[in-house]
Amino acid sequence: MSPSREQEFRLGAERGDTPLLPSERVWGFWGFAYANSALAVATWVFLIGGATALFVGPRQGICAVVIGNIIGVILAGCSTSLPCGKYGVEQFTFLRSMFGINGSRLVYVLSVVVLTMGWLAVLGLMCGRALDNLDTLVQQRPAGAGDGWLVTAGGLLAIVLAAAVAMRGPDMIRRLSAVIAPSLILIMLALMYLILQRFSIGELLAMPALQPPFEDPHVNFMIAVEINIAAGFSWWPYLGNLSRLCSNQRTAFWPNLVGIFGAASLGETVSLFAASTLGSSDPTTWMRLAGGMGFGVVALSFLALANLTGMVNILYTAVIGLRQLAGEHLRAMRWGLLIALFCVIPVAIVLLLPGIYDGFFIFLVWTSALNSALAGIGIADYFFLRRQRLNLRHLYAEQGESPLRFCKGFNPIALVALVAGFAIYVVVFNPQTLANTHFFSFVTASLPSCLLAGLVHYGLTRLLAARLGWGGYPQGNERTLEAAGLRAKGYSNE
Repeated sequence: MSPSREQEFRLGAERGDTPLLPSERVWGFWGFAYANSALAVATWVFLIGGATALFVGPRQGICAVVIGNIIGVILAGCSTSLPCGKYGVEQFTFLRSMFGINGSRLVYVLSVVVLTMGWLAVLGLMCGRALDNLDTLVQQRPAGAGDGWLVTAGGLLAIVLAAAVAMRGPDMIRRLSAVIAPSLILIMLALMYLILQRFSIGELLAMPALQPPFEDPHVNFMIAVEINIAAGFSWWPYLGNLSRLCSNQRTAFWPNLVGIFGAASLGETVSLFAASTLGSSDPTTWMRLAGGMGFGVVALSFLALANLTGMVNILYTAVIGLRQLAGEHLRAMRWGLLIALFCVIPVAIVLLLPGIYDGFFIFLVWTSALNSALAGIGIADYFFLRRQRLNLRHLYAEQGESPLRFCKGFNPIALVALVAGFAIYVVVFNPQTLANTHFFSFVTASLPSCLLAGLVHYGLTRLLAARLGWGGYPQGNERTLEAAGLRAKGYSNE
């Protein structure tokens, strides 16, 4: 292969156009653990820990954080990290094996585009709240009730600045991220130090929930667990594309328990203590009240900057993926214009629905209704139907030449399973109203959603897929020479 051809092939692999060979991957165990720890310890851990404090006190809250995150991260990792880490394939290319080419695009829009737009609005409003609290602290005036003009203006400014930085490309994003993650850890440690100066561990653990909505403490606890399962599942859209850069599937999976689970749980626990002791689930309020003028000015200023960095990361990632999966019209659109159009809906949310910030956990839990079902389908398809073997030529073939064409590029079976998982979630637990069944008190809503979606996908695929010629699923103990040849070439690495 000529040097220019080899460089073109490698660039295509990095962008997700072709699989990454093991020799082309950059992360070992600790490299990946550090990378996803830096991503996990972001401003959203403040919001999740604060939301947990609304339902339970610190003693139960720590249990909810640990139980919820470990469930969400393990299921999300099994359905994305293991296959993408084994074969080096881009996550939404891998999803063609279960949803079809057009179906994977639909899933991308639902799980990444919609999620990113919501996060942009929430983090933008958090930036606005930080600026408003900073103004209150500097001018030493009483905090106002409700959001003033500065919150809205700050939220809009944050979205505009995030778009401007994203237009510049990934270099500035990497530099900012390398500084922000360690600095956030220092802010957390300082916050915990200030809390421990006022309260003993025993006093902290004995504190009550801020606003428990139900008289039954068990129901409140299960809602707190569900919020943290949703936090773990919220990584589903991103874990696969991180994991494909790992040297093998073990390295792709286990560091998630150090970074995504461990680092996030630590940050959420500190946030839980802060919310409980300072009487507010809003992180911007803690920074104003925790340590006086000096700490407040530094922490609030940094919090606003940290939100901006997180916004740039998710905006850049979402638009890159959208551009790859979209048709020729979007690909031909100028990069800056595409980013600007993407930000229209987040701007509208900030202007019209600013209450999304205080009801942040509602938005988060709605995403779990989707991601838990997607994880169940992924586990059923990869482990039980394909027996951990992918035909890479099917994945990268043109739609008309691959059994992954299904029905006009969509797999109706997977879509039915997705709807079933989403529906059972809402029946068991309605994120909008918090209405729940007795069943929810024992098994949460994410686990039934994940299980039902997986069972529906497995059952209908076994019943219909072979007859319709869909999916190229192995029959019996069949193992094709083609698959064996691809493994021999090094596309999979145990």
